[in-house]
Amino acid sequence: MAEIVGAVFDFDGTLMDTEPAIMASFEHVFEVYAKPEEFTPERRIAVLGPALDKMMAEFFPDRDPWECVEEYRRFQREHARNLIHPMNGAMEMLAKLSAMGIPCAVVSTRYFKSLMELMEAAHMDGFMSVVLGNDSVKKGKPDPEGILKAQDAMHADRVIYVGDSVMDVQAGKNARAVTVAYPSNEGKRAQLLAAQPDYVIESLTELPAVIQSAVKGSDRI
Repeated sequence: MAEIVGAVFDFDGTLMDTEPAIMASFEHVFEVYAKPEEFTPERRIAVLGPALDKMMAEFFPDRDPWECVEEYRRFQREHARNLIHPMNGAMEMLAKLSAMGIPCAVVSTRYFKSLMELMEAAHMDGFMSVVLGNDSVKKGKPDPEGILKAQDAMHADRVIYVGDSVMDVQAGKNARAVTVAYPSNEGKRAQLLAAQPDYVIESLTELPAVIQSAVKGSDRI
């Protein structure tokens, strides 16, 4: 029987271009709880990947992080949702993987309800066998729990993990997956490449060929 190879994806900045909405929402939260100028370029890079509650606790230590999270979510629902769109090539790539018989999953630090709302709006949910948010696991990335849980649910013998952050590469390595880095934000490129992923892609449409290459050329997948 042929091995089942699964593809597991990060969501924000990988499958979905959420960066404009993330920035607008954080700008609003800084206006409410601090000063706009405190949302520095360094912090703009730092927020792309980690869970919201972790970032809020770091940025606003004198506030309940969940109060800040709810303000962020309220603003995004009301004002920034129309800024969110699939990444270029994402739908084409998922359709290709589906045609190849490769099951797909999402493992994200975004919460499950938000993931489903955004994927359903983009008609992306039909490509996913498994969707896991930050509230679907006990330990978030870079812990491998989510990736391993997705692999088990897909009944995949081995998986690749595709993401746009150092944390994603670390999580993939911790799960003993083949790691594919997608540097969708140029500000994160140097750190992402320094994390030494197994593959780097410049477009999501490259991924099916990368998977075929990995299957043929590596004993890890």
